[in-house]
Amino acid sequence: MKSLRIIGSFLFALVLAASVLAPAEVAALVPPSAHDFFFGPEGVTLATVTFTGISRKARGLSNLGGIKQIILFAEGDFTADWPLKEDIVDGILSEAPPLKVGVVGAVLKFDNNTARVKSNRKGELGYQNVGVDGEGKFAGYEAAQLAAIEKTFNQGGVAIATYKDGTRSVVGTSYEPLVFEDTTDSGAKADDKLQIDFKFKGDGYDFHPPILASSVTIPLPA
Repeated sequence: MKSLRIIGSFLFALVLAASVLAPAEVAALVPPSAHDFFFGPEGVTLATVTFTGISRKARGLSNLGGIKQIILFAEGDFTADWPLKEDIVDGILSEAPPLKVGVVGAVLKFDNNTARVKSNRKGELGYQNVGVDGEGKFAGYEAAQLAAIEKTFNQGGVAIATYKDGTRSVVGTSYEPLVFEDTTDSGAKADDKLQIDFKFKGDGYDFHPPILASSVTIPLPA
């Protein structure tokens, strides 16, 4: 009996392999009733993967949190929409920003370990979108700081955030620009922090902030 089971399993494996490699020939030789009994009326279907597996970052590698620097561009600095979803391949954006001649980015130098960016996908199936936000803190309350912040009043923009490992991500788009907000705080006593809290947020995107390719050069002040 055991030998018969082994022979039966071997024959079944041969028929299965033949059904995959030459389905038309097998269908012509095997009675339809027998074929449907073993394989179903749809025939043999190979396994497919709809989703892609996700793994944590490999052990032994740096994975520091926090943002080193943020560069801002106003929505009016661009000559065309940027970034576009079709320019993002496997999470990487390789297209340089289409900027007007002479435009350079505004560099934000925050207090250490106060800057961050976040994104979140939400919504029901068929209606999902991605929202983004970020913030950082500046020590002080000076005229030059206030003058720079005033330029973001009712003016949207795009942020390029540099992570501590050098990775850059593009937050917001020129066609759905970020909205900027700020809060000032004098503190109540001498050892309180006199600072400006600078924030931005955006919504309605169909992708998380893409990683900007290392080959892309961003124009900065001399």
